[in-house]
Amino acid sequence: MLQGILLIILSIYIFQNPVAVLTGISLWFGLVVLATGLSGIIADKPEREGTSLFWSILTAALGLLMVLHLIATMKILTVIFGLWMLVTGVVLAQSGWSLKRKKSFGWAMVIAGVLSAVAAVMMTFNVGTAAISITTLFGLQVLLTGIVLVLLSLGKKVVAGRVRDKIESLKSGF
Repeated sequence: MLQGILLIILSIYIFQNPVAVLTGISLWFGLVVLATGLSGIIADKPEREGTSLFWSILTAALGLLMVLHLIATMKILTVIFGLWMLVTGVVLAQSGWSLKRKKSFGWAMVIAGVLSAVAAVMMTFNVGTAAISITTLFGLQVLLTGIVLVLLSLGKKVVAGRVRDKIESLKSGF
């Protein structure tokens, strides 16, 4: 129950601070890339090839640049997310276009695909729009997870009460 409540509170923070959350995601992503590169450098591999060490150094350098230049990292992440949304939108629109004569929901897919593509273009060229979009999706995921955890906790209490009552009724029957 406590985890669910904390996640609901966290989702409120996420919704109210989209740029700070995107900054945190970017910092975390940069730290993961840096740690990956450093672990490759530090790893004791006598059979290591020269390219393995080179890629580890390159990965660590990229991670360090990502951590030191968070604005650029934020922009890169939003462009990647925007391109992913653009591809998704084009695929949805194309699939919907081919289904529109066979199924009634084809037009809905076309509309969703076009809207996704428009949102993707907006996100790719505006970090603020991207921050709001990415953190809204993230915040919704956290909120829904929190709600489900609270509901599961309440359901667990109901089931535990029924099991306890059943055990008591079985004990009293003997």
